[in-house]
Amino acid sequence: MVVLLVVLAALWLATCAYLVVVLRQIGAVRRQLEQRAGRGSPSAVTLALVVPQLEQLTARVNETVEQARQAATRTRAEERRIRSFIADVSHDLRTPLTSVRGYLQLLERTELDAVQRERLAAAHRQTVELGALVDRLYEYAYLLDVEPRQEIEHVDVGLLVGEVLLGMTSEIEGAGLEVELDPPTGLVLATDREMLTRIVQNLGRNAVQHGRGRLVVEVEESYDGVLLQVTNDVPDGQRIDAERLFDRFYTADRSRSGRTSGLGLSIVRVLTEQLGGEVTARQDEAGGAVTISVRLPRLARA
Repeated sequence: MVVLLVVLAALWLATCAYLVVVLRQIGAVRRQLEQRAGRGSPSAVTLALVVPQLEQLTARVNETVEQARQAATRTRAEERRIRSFIADVSHDLRTPLTSVRGYLQLLERTELDAVQRERLAAAHRQTVELGALVDRLYEYAYLLDVEPRQEIEHVDVGLLVGEVLLGMTSEIEGAGLEVELDPPTGLVLATDREMLTRIVQNLGRNAVQHGRGRLVVEVEESYDGVLLQVTNDVPDGQRIDAERLFDRFYTADRSRSGRTSGLGLSIVRVLTEQLGGEVTARQDEAGGAVTISVRLPRLARA
């Protein structure tokens, strides 16, 4: 009986030791996986395991990691190819588009009747819209493909916003928008002037393309920098998917989707994030007005 108890005790101790080893190795595998989860490129788990089943499990994990790494590499290569294709196509379209505009300008100098001039004006409007789309495509592809080089300087945000909107007076009036803007003076932000200008321009173009009635622009100081808000009314009953508003080619107004690229707010998001800020959108449940908020830090990331 004593011998049996000793054998059982030894087996029990051996089992406990085996379980401790297994648990330690499982913990080591878990820690390696957690460490690799935060890395940009996945890597294999490397451990000297004594448990065959864990060896097999680790081998399968490593196979999955390698497949994920290869998939990520293919995805990045495909994204670069698509961006390059967009940039090349938009660049190649500029030359024939310039020629078309030139011929249209020559036609304007000839003797045309009223109907012909109306048709010529329509063709001219279409070339302007096509040119804007080509420029937007090129700009978006460029922003995603090129590491931004910021030139940080002190910018009076209220003054810049006012100047940009003043330069868009004809577009705003043509859209029938009534602007409400009382920009503060002396609200200075350390940021890239060109990038901030493009943010405001694209917000203004979005309002011109999709807004109705009032266009309320607010610039104010926030606890962490500057808050720029643009609010404009939309057609009655039109619902906006705020979560998708900054997606590429998203256009809430399907009837106008052929006249707008859906890239303006995507560019706003890219530029804002490059400056270290964030952009959000919401729609007023009562009035249907859409507000786009751009928060920029006091000092942009260089």
